Amino acid sequence: MIKISPLKALQPGKDIFDLMISDQVNGKVHKNEQLSFEDLLNLFGCPLDDLPAIYVYEFRSEFGVMRGIWAATDLSQTPVNAIKRHEETVSSKVESLKIDRRNKAVQKSPILLVHKKDKTLDSLIDFVVRTRKPLTSEWSQMGHFLYQVLEEDVIEKFVEAFMKLHAVYLADGHHRLEAACSLQKSIAQQISSLFVSADTISIGAFHRVVSGVDICYSQLMEKLEQYYYISKIPNNKAYKPDQKNRLGLCFKGEWYQLDLNKASIVLSEVPDTVILQDQILSAVLGINKPKEDERLVCFPDCKWSQFLEVLNSDETSIGFSLFPMTADAFITTAEKGEFLPPKSTWIAPKIPQGFMASSPVAITAKGEQVRVN
Repeated sequence: MIKISPLKALQPGKDIFDLMISDQVNGKVHKNEQLSFEDLLNLFGCPLDDLPAIYVYEFRSEFGVMRGIWAATDLSQTPVNAIKRHEETVSSKVESLKIDRRNKAVQKSPILLVHKKDKTLDSLIDFVVRTRKPLTSEWSQMGHFLYQVLEEDVIEKFVEAFMKLHAVYLADGHHRLEAACSLQKSIAQQISSLFVSADTISIGAFHRVVSGVDICYSQLMEKLEQYYYISKIPNNKAYKPDQKNRLGLCFKGEWYQLDLNKASIVLSEVPDTVILQDQILSAVLGINKPKEDERLVCFPDCKWSQFLEVLNSDETSIGFSLFPMTADAFITTAEKGEFLPPKSTWIAPKIPQGFMASSPVAITAKGEQVRVN
């Protein structure tokens, strides 16, 4: 049972859009202080409507169209175990976000929640898209669109459909959700949420680079051979795995393919990131706390070139490339209550910051100009 509610949405106007897209905001000052997201909303913030609404989000790309439902999740009426998580949180970050939630009304972006394919929700989304035009927005030139639902009867249909869902799966926003759930103990909390169907999400891999570890070739290979068959990559070409139970290894500038061996067949259903963390990063290289260890850096697949640059610039670094999890494997892991190592999945859609902010009260644009030095 997932209880959703309409929310009040905010989108920046053209001036802030231009600043954010060009990255001119970063490092610039306003009134001798760095511009915060809240500053920008207060200067240029554009409430989409004074009335709360539910929105259908749409992202159009060369690969097709992805749609989801943007609403507030009412944590006071949603059972704790109805939102399945797959990643542990860092307590210090949660505490910081709790302070942020107490002090600021604006939620910068929604958490991402995945649900199993649901025909009722699919039909409601289709109805919304067919019966209205997307809202006018500067973000449309980047393929991002919002369809607004203000009609009470249609909103109620969305609410009823979500009440029938047994569970949703948290894809992005573990720390924000944990902070909201913690505050929920003293005051009712609603958290901005984007719900997408499992059949529409895209999951990319996170590759790993380990630096500052002193280990020789023979020692590393001896440890790896306990779990993997090892073969050298022809022409030493950077290798990206093409299936589960297979890793790429870059050691001292040389690339290898690692395939789970027969002796380790019991691990075949375990996510690759878990095998890598438990059997290699922790047991062999001493990376026991991957969230905190500065020797470990993770690169999403969309930053493959940066991953290679780091490896090429420092031959003492050790690189591991991975094959992405499937949506089914992601959901299965969450349903089992198992936690993945940090940075195990790069799940899209990735909403640009500032496109989908929300607030319990509408913020009116002041018309004040930002001074950029």
